[in-house]
Amino acid sequence: MLAFIALACAAPLHAQFWSDTPFARVAFFPPTPPVYGAPLVERAGQRPHWIDNRPLTAPDGLAAFVSEPFYPPLSTRLFNLKLNARIEARLHAYRTARQRETNLLLDLLLAAESESVLADPAALRALAVEQGPRLAALEEEAERLRADLISGGWFSDGNWNASRRWRLDPKKDFANAADAEARFQVVRATASYQGGLLPAQRGLLGELAIELREEARKARGLPANRADSDGIFFSPETARFRLPSGASPELRAKLALYNGRKAALKRDLLKTIVDQDGAEPETRAAAFEALADRQWPEIVAVEQLAEEMRPELAGRLAPTRPPPPPWVPAGVFEAIHAYNADRDEYFSEMKLAAEFAADQLPRPSGEEGDAARQFEARRAAARRAAAMEFQRTHAERFAALEARYRGIRDSLAALAQHQVDRKTGRPLSADTLLHAHSASMAEFEAFGRVSAIYTHYRIAMLQPGLSPEQRRLLFGYALAGLAQPLPFGEFMPPSSAKRPFATP
Repeated sequence: MLAFIALACAAPLHAQFWSDTPFARVAFFPPTPPVYGAPLVERAGQRPHWIDNRPLTAPDGLAAFVSEPFYPPLSTRLFNLKLNARIEARLHAYRTARQRETNLLLDLLLAAESESVLADPAALRALAVEQGPRLAALEEEAERLRADLISGGWFSDGNWNASRRWRLDPKKDFANAADAEARFQVVRATASYQGGLLPAQRGLLGELAIELREEARKARGLPANRADSDGIFFSPETARFRLPSGASPELRAKLALYNGRKAALKRDLLKTIVDQDGAEPETRAAAFEALADRQWPEIVAVEQLAEEMRPELAGRLAPTRPPPPPWVPAGVFEAIHAYNADRDEYFSEMKLAAEFAADQLPRPSGEEGDAARQFEARRAAARRAAAMEFQRTHAERFAALEARYRGIRDSLAALAQHQVDRKTGRPLSADTLLHAHSASMAEFEAFGRVSAIYTHYRIAMLQPGLSPEQRRLLFGYALAGLAQPLPFGEFMPPSSAKRPFATP
């Protein structure tokens, strides 16, 4: 079946049995799940920190566990090459069992070989009953692995909180940059390093960390991440979508209720984190266990509300093929690209000639006051004179460019004369022809992205009839399939620090 091909066994972790590598207190956190259908952003302009002549790049074997609660503590062990054979065997067994259950689910979901959400909810509910005990056991093993990777065996310093001395103050409003950064980092770490939490609560903390990271960036004066600012968190936790056009008033009302009840759950989680940050580990664990007991009925109710919205959301968010773009022969585009390249080269050469002329002027000894202003005025005059001379000596070249431009415009006008906009029905002009073609190609790119790489994300979020455990399983598979760049590592809080280091 297709599912078995897609879930071929991943490479081994290649970790050693208690190596002598110097221990580095570093942790790697998973990438932020994108908003459904959004372009995947490549890492650009970032460089990792270094320690002991090693860059803090994600270690091999980590990507297979990108959605697991034990991702950060596992990253510390893998980076330090301190993963013992017993833990490695458990990880391999866990991954094998996870693949087996994912295969069963995908075989049913993809039986119709369709990209739409068309699986029979009744059949899915029957599979959910069958898979329920096994998926619950998988999540329990993930929780045990998380705890053992933090403190098991000889590796006792893998806890993000082990050396932290700074604490959150419940009396502060977290308005300044240091306090906002501290709150974000503690919430993000709590999702992986705190015991006593339900899987859904760990997901809610993931959402809360995404929100608080933006608040911390704002407090530091950094620009907001507007690319996904309109994303709405849904189910499973950290999955997001943009409100589709044409949503019914009933759907909007249910979404408002859903968001409000989910926000209340996150507020209670945040309050417990802040109130218990300075408590002893046993006291803090007991507080989170009590919170889990209080919250789980509301978590079930919120998920039922999400299930009520899925049929309409599935229809509104279904990928629809856009109308074909206006017809433009390939030769016209080749002429446009060639003209643009030659035009840019012409103006680049003219700018270089102008700057060269300005640089030939002798610089005066005094560079302040009237002398500096007069010097800059002479440089500006030299640039203008050089630009005019360049245009005079290259007049024929510029005239040829103008003729090519007019020829392209005439060709576009002739092509547009017998075409209309397929959306509005209005006649096209030379300008609107190119604009319509460009807009249509962008829509085709988005359609292809949603239809291909977001298929499993969409099913996990919108397919009616899945259990919460099945959604988390499939969403994890979808996130691994997106193959986002893994973030660089960060240093864990040292005992000497009075406030957190700012994250990138």
